[in-house]
Amino acid sequence: MVALRNISSPERGVLLLDRDHKVILANKRASVIFGIAPDEMVGHALPEVITRRPVYDEDVVEEVLDSLCSGNAIIHRYSSPVYSPDGSVGGRVEIYSDITARRELEKEILDRNVELAELNGQLQEAQEMLIHSERLRTLGEMAAGVAHDINNVLGIILGNAQLAKRSVAGNESALHSLEAIELAARDAAETIRRLREIGKPTDISSYGAVDLNSIVDDVVHGAFPAWQESGSHGGARIEFNTALSSGCIVHGNASELREALANIILNAAQAIEGAGRIEVYTARDGGHVEVAVTDTGIGMSQETKQRLFDPFFTTRGAQGTGLGMSMIDAIAIRHGGRVLVESEEGKGTRVTMRLPASAISS
Repeated sequence: MVALRNISSPERGVLLLDRDHKVILANKRASVIFGIAPDEMVGHALPEVITRRPVYDEDVVEEVLDSLCSGNAIIHRYSSPVYSPDGSVGGRVEIYSDITARRELEKEILDRNVELAELNGQLQEAQEMLIHSERLRTLGEMAAGVAHDINNVLGIILGNAQLAKRSVAGNESALHSLEAIELAARDAAETIRRLREIGKPTDISSYGAVDLNSIVDDVVHGAFPAWQESGSHGGARIEFNTALSSGCIVHGNASELREALANIILNAAQAIEGAGRIEVYTARDGGHVEVAVTDTGIGMSQETKQRLFDPFFTTRGAQGTGLGMSMIDAIAIRHGGRVLVESEEGKGTRVTMRLPASAISS
């Protein structure tokens, strides 16, 4: 203990205590930290602000003190026993280090790390958007290359459907089927036009009030019967139900919305193995309108759900193009809405298009 009396440090406060934990030495830095003159500390117990005391003489105490008499400084306290030559505890040494600057540096580093993480996230989003944009540009170029030939074929289909309608006057069933063919051909021509516009600013000048219930009727009565007959369900049929609510009007393009819903229902039909059920409903929810399709199909894994809207991603191998859900998502976004997907493997899927309601329906 005699040798320790000469301890002095301009950076750390040092207190020497006897076996009764009375101060026998306090250096100048300790005086500054506690705001007490050295001679006023000698002979007294530790200042009252030091509340944690050793339980046993051999205990080592280490703690961080957020505030002491010196203001807002952050102090690290280290208290250790001092042993005499005979091995007994002769007293204690208390060392107080001001770590305020270190803590501020740690906080600054932490803040910088948060900023870097945010910037890295923004960079990753920008990269993903660039990749997505490049994929869409490529898709647009591919579509433009075949659009002319496809439009010629659609023109023939549309023309013959219109001619056939004249020859089946009075046959309501045949007339209804021909009208479905005509509507599908017009929608296909509109789809080709939009594919050629991929990557260009969206033109919403053609948007108007659209009744989602009419969209459901068009798709269900015009397209689903064909999917039902062409599907591979082992001879079993798919039960189809609708529940439509009034006032489901949106501002949009009817052809685009028919395409989106047709793709959703087609995916639902293809997900059902054997007999199953598909339900379509519309609903008004405050300032939004929803059209949802649920099925009792095979459902999707978490990995599939995460990649569902990626262009060219498909789980159907060579039979799929991987463009259906990405087109549905693009259509929903163009209408100021979004697509929500809930699915569980073996339990089916529910796909909801949530769109802003038109002011007309308010």
